[in-house]
Parts: sequence; structure tokens; C-alpha cells
Amino acid sequence: MSESDAPQEFKVRQPINETFNAGAVSALVGLAVSAVQNSLQKHKAGAMGVFTRTGSTIALFTLVGGAFAYADAMVANYRQKEDGWNGASGGCAAGLVMGAATRSMPAMAGSCVGLGALVGTFQAAGNSLLNQAGIRPSVGEDKPDAESPLSIFAQERRQRFFKKPASE
Repeated sequence: MSESDAPQEFKVRQPINETFNAGAVSALVGLAVSAVQNSLQKHKAGAMGVFTRTGSTIALFTLVGGAFAYADAMVANYRQKEDGWNGASGGCAAGLVMGAATRSMPAMAGSCVGLGALVGTFQAAGNSLLNQAGIRPSVGEDKPDAESPLSIFAQERRQRFFKKPASE
């Protein structure tokens, strides 16, 4: 067991603080998305269209970010662990909010499962899309049993499939 694998002491998280921080950042992202939506539409509302025409985007982003942060922190505090299940619950909560915006129960369930699986898998894999640990897949460690009927069948099939060299 290396130093990075050693269990670390759990630090209690502040769900309300994390919710407001994530909500504020998400609101700024929602404002930017709403501004882009407003600039691509033809209307006579001017710059206020960011709030009047596409303002629901800001609210949706705020609620999704806040729901994710709150569920993630609450589950972590309840379980006293930092792992992928926290992110899965947060992703599910965010998906429920996104599905509720469509006013569809199947969309709520589907986005809950989809985001929960996506975020949970990402966090369980170490919060990185890169292989920073330098882990290499093991190749050829498990040698097949030469006497196995399956391997004998596979060898016979392989010999029938490939061309045989022309003999003189």
C-alpha cells in the first residue's frame, strides 16, 4: 500500500456554503450562456433580453449547480467518505432539476441516471481524464490453459481461417 492509497481522515463539508458558492458560479455561467442566446436571437428587447427573454437559463444553471453541490456535500457528510457515490448523488440531483425544467418525469429519471452515472464514474476514476498515475494495462499476464476445449476450438478455427503457405 503506497502513501496515496492510505486512508485519509474525512473532513466535514459545509453544504450550505458549497451550495451558495456553486450557485453563484453557475449563475455567472448561466448569465454568459443567456447573453449568447440573446445575441443570437432577433428581437426588440435589446440588452435586457438577457433577463427577460432568456433569463430562465440563468435560473436553471443556478439551480443545477446548487443542487449538485448540496447533494454532493450532504451525502459525503452522511457517509463520512469522499468517493464516487457522492458525485453520483449530486449528478442525480442536478439531473432531476434539469428534467424538471422540461416538465417530464421520464426526462427527470433519465437525466438523473445519466448525470449520476457520468459524474460518479468520473469521480470514482480519480477526477481526471488523464492517466496521471501512469497505470498501464497488464498484457498477457493470464496465460490461457492449453488443454481447455475452448482454446483448442479457437486454435482449430484460426487454422481454418488463415491461409496456409503454398508448399512446393
